[in-house]
Amino acid sequence: MFGCTIDLNKLILILILISIIIYFYLKYKLSYWSKRGVKCPPTNLIFGNFKDTITFKKPPGILLQDIYNYADKDDKYIGFYILSKPALLLRDIDLIKQIMVSEFNTFPNRMFGGKYEKDTVGLCNLLGINQPKWKYLRNKMTPSFTGGKMKTMVPLMLECCNSMLAYIDDKPANADGWKDLELKALSSRYATDVISSVAFGINTNSFHENDVAFWEAGQKILSGTKRGIIVLIYFLLPEITPLIEPLAKKPAEFFRHVFWDSMNAREISGNKRGDLVDSLLALKNGEQNPEFNFKGDNLLAQAVSFFVAGFEASSTAIAFVIYELALHPEYEQRLYDEIKGIVDKDGITMDSIKEMSFLDDVLEESLRLYPPLPIVDRIAVKDYKLPGTDLIIEKGTPIYVSINGVNRDSRYFSDPTTFNPLREKGENNKLSGSLAFGIGPRSCIGQRLGILITKIAVIQLVLNFKIFIKQEREKLLNPITIFTNAADGVYVQFQKRINNVN
Repeated sequence: MFGCTIDLNKLILILILISIIIYFYLKYKLSYWSKRGVKCPPTNLIFGNFKDTITFKKPPGILLQDIYNYADKDDKYIGFYILSKPALLLRDIDLIKQIMVSEFNTFPNRMFGGKYEKDTVGLCNLLGINQPKWKYLRNKMTPSFTGGKMKTMVPLMLECCNSMLAYIDDKPANADGWKDLELKALSSRYATDVISSVAFGINTNSFHENDVAFWEAGQKILSGTKRGIIVLIYFLLPEITPLIEPLAKKPAEFFRHVFWDSMNAREISGNKRGDLVDSLLALKNGEQNPEFNFKGDNLLAQAVSFFVAGFEASSTAIAFVIYELALHPEYEQRLYDEIKGIVDKDGITMDSIKEMSFLDDVLEESLRLYPPLPIVDRIAVKDYKLPGTDLIIEKGTPIYVSINGVNRDSRYFSDPTTFNPLREKGENNKLSGSLAFGIGPRSCIGQRLGILITKIAVIQLVLNFKIFIKQEREKLLNPITIFTNAADGVYVQFQKRINNVN
């Protein structure tokens, strides 16, 4: 028994020594920015500055905004830690442009997914692939998003809108004719139908209970606690991506079958719809480059990335535009008058949509307040000295931009938390629209298409329904997602407009 007591004492001593070593190691790791004279918020020994996100109390977009606001007003950057990993948050528009645009060769890659590219479907696309493959892929995919290609997609989007309008019409109304609907569920079904059509070449009706397989597959990629954690790891802790590889790949099986069925059928028939499938078939049958070949999962990855980015960005943008219009009936009426005047004269076409300047203002202001992806990230591939400072950004250091922080900064926007599509456009806020889709060469390649998908839905909803909301939400966002997403949905009421020309 005595010997056993000695062993226990030794074990306790060893554990104490290990704890002391870990403590001082973490303290050393968390002194990275202080040694370089960079301001940093108070840190947690285990979680760094991300305790509230890791414990699911606060979404990372809001957490980065808090870090942004912790700095002094004129600070151009501030340091922070994801666990014990140091990262730098940029706070100055000119510095953001310099890093993301002028110094692109030093910061060409994203943190997203890391360097492993293991999950071929999820990461071997423009969202996660690294240089030099990224540049080759970008050049090959750019022709898929020309104005001419999008013009041919407008009728496909309008067809999907018809299903959405019919769905709302079929909903029961109260005594005053108002119908309660949850916006993200509504817009996500519409976005699913549009993207399944233009990216996978198949017609779906996610508003019909017997045709929801595509929509449900999309939910498995982006929704739920497990998927939220996986996506957070992709963005914030890519070093452990290989550990979640089996879980990350599973939802892609549905898309793999649908995609190849569509590709094979299109190749046999020779029919063309002017969609992404046509473009991917041309790439598949064209000359291949050893840098990146358009075969197998490499082809599928482009369609899946298009679905993920387009689905989330468009459905989020639609939901929050309608939410803000419901809160501001004066803007809703002004937008309705503009849309109706143009549509009665010219219908809904690419050219008529371009005439809707107030629609542009409404969408840009909504994207300023509710960017679908509120974080932009890059990683240094070599040491870089910030001009005018003694700070050297070391190779491998991640750089972040808080879109919420910039777009709600009083230096750049007067009364920045107010939805005001009539605000003056000046030099300071000229980045508000583009920041929602990233900035520089790695900005979203499908930006114009995502905006078009959003605009057509907003046009049809405003044209056909009056919108009302009972109460503004105070705590709106979901803490278990990297995206801007409502925690419990966004509910508004619709009432059919009378004597309207559709």
